[in-house]
Amino acid sequence: MSSADKQGLDDGVLTRYLLGSLPSEESERVDELSIADDEFALRLDAVENDLVDAYARGDLSGDALQQFQNFYLSSPRRREKVDFARALLRFSEESPSAVAGATMQAAIAGGKPTDRALQNPSLRSWFAISRLDLKWGFAATAAAFLFTSAYLFVANDSLRKQATEARNQQAAWNQRAQDLELQLKEQRTANGGLQRELEELRSSLPRSQDLGTIAVLLAPQTRGVSQLRTIPISPLTNRLQVTLRLEAEEFSRYKVALKDPATNRVLWRSEKLPAKLEDNSRTVSVTFSAKLLKTQNYILELSGVSDSGVVELISGYPFKAIVQ
Repeated sequence: MSSADKQGLDDGVLTRYLLGSLPSEESERVDELSIADDEFALRLDAVENDLVDAYARGDLSGDALQQFQNFYLSSPRRREKVDFARALLRFSEESPSAVAGATMQAAIAGGKPTDRALQNPSLRSWFAISRLDLKWGFAATAAAFLFTSAYLFVANDSLRKQATEARNQQAAWNQRAQDLELQLKEQRTANGGLQRELEELRSSLPRSQDLGTIAVLLAPQTRGVSQLRTIPISPLTNRLQVTLRLEAEEFSRYKVALKDPATNRVLWRSEKLPAKLEDNSRTVSVTFSAKLLKTQNYILELSGVSDSGVVELISGYPFKAIVQ
């Protein structure tokens, strides 16, 4: 890259580039140079290190500080550089005697030359050079130790932050799971109460078939003139439950037949039925469909069944159906 392309790109311009305050055209120019020119890239890196160190020391202020915080710290990689610079600064402040101690050890290790050695120029020269080399060796070792310790400090600090964040996230998940479990338990309890209430309501309601059933008590037909029992049949009536009162209990089983007296046709016939005791009298109950009836007279014929299976007509129970 020619030197003409680098004209006008002093440290101030590079600082503005790092703070994001450089115009887009000049920023693109800096980007291209940092990729194509290794020397320029090293210079830009040095300016960036100086800027990060100034921020770590608290030397930035005004617009530069605000731009650094808003633009430069928006990158995770740059934040890591700032963290490292701060850690390095803290370590050097907390251990100011690290390098001095290493240098002092180097001086002590060098020892004090004897008078004889001082009188020998070559020996003094060799001793001085050796002691100087030793000092520099200790200083380099101290610097390497300082750099490694700072790096480990930053790495450990980052790991601690990640571990803390993971624990906080795990605690939040556990709390959320407990809240959901509590809500589910409360919902189950509420659903159980609603289910019991629904069952109680259903048990208190009459059955649908009972709503369409009419119960009637009929007495046997007598020879005298008696008023015919009238039974109204509404559109909602599905079944007719008729209780027949017995004059005498002569059989263990009975049969009932519904007949049309005008045609003498049997419309319905029951199975064998036992007698029951109701209100101090024996009765036989039958239930049949109300759809068999229309507005006219009907008769229920009661027959007894002997133990040998012989069927004997006992009495008739007439009534009149009025279909509404």
